[in-house]
Order: sequence, then C-alpha cells, then structure tokens
Amino acid sequence: MEETDEIIAILSDEQSREIINLLTKTELTIQQVSNLLNIPQSTAYRKIRKLEELEIIKKIKVVRTLEGQDESYYKNWTYQIGVTFRDGKLSYKLEHVKMEDKIVILWQKFSEK
Repeated sequence: MEETDEIIAILSDEQSREIINLLTKTELTIQQVSNLLNIPQSTAYRKIRKLEELEIIKKIKVVRTLEGQDESYYKNWTYQIGVTFRDGKLSYKLEHVKMEDKIVILWQKFSEK
C-alpha cells in the first residue's frame, strides 16, 4: 500500500482518530489507550504502531515498571495533516509540532504544578 493511501486509511479510521485525539491531550501507554477507548490491547498496539510508522505519533519515553517491564509512552507529534488531490493524484503533507511549541507545552506543565 502506498504511503498516501495509508494516511487516508488512518484518517478515515475512527479508532485511529480517537487515538490521535487522546495523544494530543496527554502521553499514554498502549495499555492506557486500550482501556480508555475500550478496545483490545492488540488493536491498540497495531494502530499505534502504524501511527508511529507514519510519523503521526511518537514514542517519547520508556519507563521500567516495578515488575521489570518497559512501558512506552506515546504522544501526538503532528500539528496538521493536509491531503491534496491534484491532477488525478493524492498527496499529503505532515506538519510536526515545532520545538518552540514543545517548550511552551513543557512550560505549561510545570506552571500547573
């Protein structure tokens, strides 16, 4: 499947959009996404893996649990996704969150505490 087709498929999938929406608000593990959206963990894993592969979301940290397992946390990395149809061809453009925006978000987190 061509990457543009994959982007269209992801954007037309309601669960994928819900995952993007959740990860825009906060960083979450696959288990947390699964619980919040009431979807099987295998489905959450598959969709998050595809979103990460397409550079829509990003793994931002890995935390070792008390049980010795690693938990990956994900966050939306995309500011905007533009899809264009011109001359019979689909194309897309991803705009990622800029570093300045990340600093503002980090500052907001600190100021909330």
